[in-house]
Amino acid sequence: MALSCVVSAASFRGLRAVLAGVGLGLVMTGSALAELRYAGSDTVEPVVEAARIAYARGHAGYRLQIQASGTTPGFRELCAGKVALVGASRPIKPEEAQACTSNGVQYTELPAALDAVVLVVSSQNTWLKDLSLKEIQALFEPAAAGRLMRWKQLRPTLPDLPIQVAGVGIKHGTFSFFSESVGLKGFVRSDFKDFAEHGATGHYVAGEVGALGFMPIGDARALEGQVRIIGVDFGAGVVHPRQEEVLAGRYDRLSRIVYFYLNPAQLAKAPAQDVEFVRLLLGDMERFVQFANMIPMRALQYQENIRRTAFTR
Repeated sequence: MALSCVVSAASFRGLRAVLAGVGLGLVMTGSALAELRYAGSDTVEPVVEAARIAYARGHAGYRLQIQASGTTPGFRELCAGKVALVGASRPIKPEEAQACTSNGVQYTELPAALDAVVLVVSSQNTWLKDLSLKEIQALFEPAAAGRLMRWKQLRPTLPDLPIQVAGVGIKHGTFSFFSESVGLKGFVRSDFKDFAEHGATGHYVAGEVGALGFMPIGDARALEGQVRIIGVDFGAGVVHPRQEEVLAGRYDRLSRIVYFYLNPAQLAKAPAQDVEFVRLLLGDMERFVQFANMIPMRALQYQENIRRTAFTR
């Protein structure tokens, strides 16, 4: 049973295609040049892209700078007072919050969506259906390099093919979340293939029948037909990251809340169109989250987000 909030992969690819046509390359006419800049998580970026598409339909030429270089660099930009809107795949850390305080930067934390970090294999891989938590640890742990190199070594019933594990690198909140959640404490095997963005991980896995990668469910759904999500046995039977499983807490170990962080002072200096865009993003968050193939929060949370950002222009 598929996620009830998921749009088709073709629709999401179409959304990105439309984005390329109406996004950064157009020149604004008859209004001030927008200056809003998004930085941070590429897990959350598709939500911003969906909102930008919706806003651009009524505001031809609207521009939004996007720098989805990871959660940690995004917080660095936020606390330096350089950006108004940051996406994050984890809450801000105490030392990052202290950096904001030291620089006189105030921010508002806004829960955006529920996300599940999933394990994916190539759609050409028809033999790996699920993994236990113990097997995931064995595949990714530092000691696996040079020792656990072929799938047949993990399970005698699996093919004698080389193992290749992949995901985003250490500057991404998704890397930290995954490694901590499966008990690796931030350390992985030395031949782990790290990528700058989730899409690159997905395309690599799609082309390698023996590859295994981790990525947010929205990015995996966007590559439907190229990669396949597998189940995980956390100790009480195999669980697949469907919406009902995540909401029921059965996929808790690899599910999380993702966030937006807003700098009100930066937004107060922004052109009116930027303020309108942020209003749209927050006011119709559930729809944009669904476009990103993520799981929406409860409606009360989105109402609270709007209440907490009751800015006026």
